[in-house]
Amino acid sequence: MHRSEIYSDNFSNNSSIEKIKEYQLNDINEFNVYRVYDTFIASLRESNNSESPIGTQDYIDGYRELIKFCDSLGYIFKFVKDDVIDKLNILQLFVDKDILNFDTIQKAINYETEYNLIKTNPNNFTRTLLRLHRALLFIIEFLHGLAERPLSESTTTIATQCYDATLNNYHTIKYKTNIHNRTILDAFLIRKSVKIGFRILPSRLQIDEAIFHGHKTELLEQYKTFIKIIQQIYDTIQTFYTEKKYLQLP
Repeated sequence: MHRSEIYSDNFSNNSSIEKIKEYQLNDINEFNVYRVYDTFIASLRESNNSESPIGTQDYIDGYRELIKFCDSLGYIFKFVKDDVIDKLNILQLFVDKDILNFDTIQKAINYETEYNLIKTNPNNFTRTLLRLHRALLFIIEFLHGLAERPLSESTTTIATQCYDATLNNYHTIKYKTNIHNRTILDAFLIRKSVKIGFRILPSRLQIDEAIFHGHKTELLEQYKTFIKIIQQIYDTIQTFYTEKKYLQLP
């Protein structure tokens, strides 16, 4: 049995869950575990292969669904959402213009490498995806923490620890305004601002409601399966970038 079939069995294993799924899928504007799962698992062209080609369009679609989770967390997660949306739009342009060479993530990176496009185009596919890839790890760790950490740990604590272990490592580049290209925040202030913002995140119970819509007991194992799928995709891309020696692209 393929891994995707195993995940599918775990993801909908009784009628009550199917009813919840049917209800939740009706609202396309809310974060929905099932839609994220369906789109991300579709991106795994060979789900039982640890080096599976990752379908670019399905990856973009899955990420767009995942980013809806940030909407439920309030204004502070705008620092993730806005940046992610901009970069997803860049990737979408590549797919729309050249589906043949950008059909999968691996094919796209190989294409840009072969034609030396990574150095000549600052908004290239490979570098843009790397930024999304880094943000995805933060989201994975945060979602995992919400599932595994005791309720005695606050959302603020979980978010801060996940940020320190992931995006904090890359917020060393100074942000600039669009006017006069003037630096407005140094790395220290970026990190400080993010962590202060974490203090106003919704409570664990409020986030549980946004994720599970009152059905946490029935959906918790499915939620963990959904995280495993995203982790598998992250690991596949991480391995590919490591092999290409692209993890430290400026």
